[in-house]
Amino acid sequence: MWFYNVPAAFICAAAVAQAASYTSYIGDQYQYQISAIATDNAGNTYVAGSRILQVIPQPVGGGISYSETVTDVFVSKVDSSGNSTVLGTFGNNAQASAIAIDPSGNIYVTGASASAFPLQNPLQSTSYPQGTGFLIKLAANGSVIYSTYLGGTLGASSLSAVAADAQGNAYVAGWTQASDYPQTPGLPAGPVSDTPDAVIGAAFFAKINPAGSQILYAGGLSGGVECGATCQGNTVYNVSTAIAVDPAGNAYIAGNAAAGLPTTAGSLLGKGLGPFVAKVAAAGNAMDYVTYLVAGNYFASISAIAVDSAGDAYLSGSTSDPAFPVTPGAYQTKLAGTPASEAFVAKLNPSGSAMVWATFLGASGGDSAQTVAVTPSGTVWVSGTTQSADYPTTVSVTSGGGEFLTELDSTGASLVYSGLFPTETVAQGLAVDANAALHSAGSFGLVSEFPASAPPGQTAALWTFGLINAAGGTLSGRLAPGELIAIYGLNIGPTSPAYAGAPDGFLPTKLAGVQIAINGVAAPLLYVSATQINAVTPLELTAGSDTQMQLTIDAATFNVQVRVDAAAPGVFINPNGGGAAAINQDGTVNSPGNPAPDASYVSIWTTGTGYFPGTDGQIATAANQFCTSELSMCSVLTSAGFLNVGNIPQPVIYSGAAPDLVNGVVQVNFQVSASVQNGYFLSVGGFKSTVFTIYTSAGTSQ
Repeated sequence: MWFYNVPAAFICAAAVAQAASYTSYIGDQYQYQISAIATDNAGNTYVAGSRILQVIPQPVGGGISYSETVTDVFVSKVDSSGNSTVLGTFGNNAQASAIAIDPSGNIYVTGASASAFPLQNPLQSTSYPQGTGFLIKLAANGSVIYSTYLGGTLGASSLSAVAADAQGNAYVAGWTQASDYPQTPGLPAGPVSDTPDAVIGAAFFAKINPAGSQILYAGGLSGGVECGATCQGNTVYNVSTAIAVDPAGNAYIAGNAAAGLPTTAGSLLGKGLGPFVAKVAAAGNAMDYVTYLVAGNYFASISAIAVDSAGDAYLSGSTSDPAFPVTPGAYQTKLAGTPASEAFVAKLNPSGSAMVWATFLGASGGDSAQTVAVTPSGTVWVSGTTQSADYPTTVSVTSGGGEFLTELDSTGASLVYSGLFPTETVAQGLAVDANAALHSAGSFGLVSEFPASAPPGQTAALWTFGLINAAGGTLSGRLAPGELIAIYGLNIGPTSPAYAGAPDGFLPTKLAGVQIAINGVAAPLLYVSATQINAVTPLELTAGSDTQMQLTIDAATFNVQVRVDAAAPGVFINPNGGGAAAINQDGTVNSPGNPAPDASYVSIWTTGTGYFPGTDGQIATAANQFCTSELSMCSVLTSAGFLNVGNIPQPVIYSGAAPDLVNGVVQVNFQVSASVQNGYFLSVGGFKSTVFTIYTSAGTSQ
């Protein structure tokens, strides 16, 4: 071999950053995608979403242009210590969208299924091939009380929201194109259509009795009927996105619609386009109000709704409309600039006739609120996504975070708390329990809980967001034996960063008062700071297991539930460019200006291969090829198409230790081809890295 040393800058991980009860990762051998969370009076968190069971490439016109993902539905419970339990998995080619808990601990989950779904005492037993909404009610132990399709049989449908009352009635909302969707007297039954001339869906809603044996009421709101010839050939979706119920049994529906909804007299806005709010009378025989929020001259969308005991509806979403009905004295009464969108938060009065208060929330980039939750004291929490580096904050949680968590006071006039968070940590789900503790979730399996009085960054308590392969990827709680990882958080290390030395040829397992133990085994440390720790996971970990990662700094500890995979390969990327951290055969750095010659060899560095000889934390001193049957990573593959289909193995002449780097970093030398235009990935026992670029003299692979 010719060059075994990777420049130190290539093995740096980026910095990110979070403070109190727990962070937990839910998942098993499959990747979990969280859709929504709910909480009970005991402070447990209930999570619904979908497990990715299979990714099936779909050829189009001789090439690969997209993939079909097969998922099932999962329901999990995370206790107040962060320990998670899967209560059940359901269906095949199904996705969950929402979850609710009633005071008795019963669990309600909605979503859509495009194949046979397990039914029990169904109200509707027939589905539609393109997908049908479903509702499941589970007892606290996960046993099924009932399971049914809902939304009609003569067209596609989906249920995107669910709520429950103290009696065990379920309230659902979504959309339908089925002309036979359930309808009851006194409620709107808007038209739907699925023809070449026009596709019109209705914002469907219904109330189901506790046994699941009767539809107590149902209806559908649809617009688009006023657009006449302009509807020809168009798709007009009217969709319910969220639902809530007050103690008196009134149901509140939020969604997005075309023009022409049957709004009510005296409502906030009788004509409009986009976000709407509707209130169904407790008796289920009339609409108390139906109102638009904006006239529709600009983009606007509503994402979430919550309700208090007085019947005030709390709303969140995003808009670029400068005429959104913000109120005088609100926190932000004007758009901060000209972004694609800006978050909004609003409180609509019980009659739907006026805003109690409403505010923009954002800054110079695009911002979107995705959740809303109300505390017993009337303050309002929202979380969402942001592209604004100058998003308004009250605490420093992380710089450059892609998500936000914000608390407004009960009048909407000021921020009680606001912080930027890493992507995939808080924007997917938000709930407040009876003790005012806040529960949050990211899309890819991270669930957190902390006292609302001590959110991240407001105290000196330890907090971790999760971890990530040091070569990059998605923040999560998944790791492999012998993987270099970066752990992000707040107050997790010393104020002044400390770097590990290896005078005896081994990294330390304690550095500046910081220790990491995974399944009780100490992890070697490379770097520690208040917001980031770089470590090497112990080789002794058992693949396919769930375990605890314990972070200790001085006398304080923080536990995170993690999942151990057999491998999790990640290829280090050049921080000064978009390509892999690669060295050409002549010993120079691969770059657009210094490509590798066609058919030459390059070196890359990876971690998360799941196997290496030697000892945890040991610094490799020489080349040692260990491509064996235990480590099935002897091929680098080209990606041909969106999902790496039509893979072509590339010649590998070395796969083994990376001299002068810690065990866990693996060097791979392989031959490149100028004809490869769709990039490379590393395959380790069926686990694949993300696609990476190697620049070649006859073209660039991306």
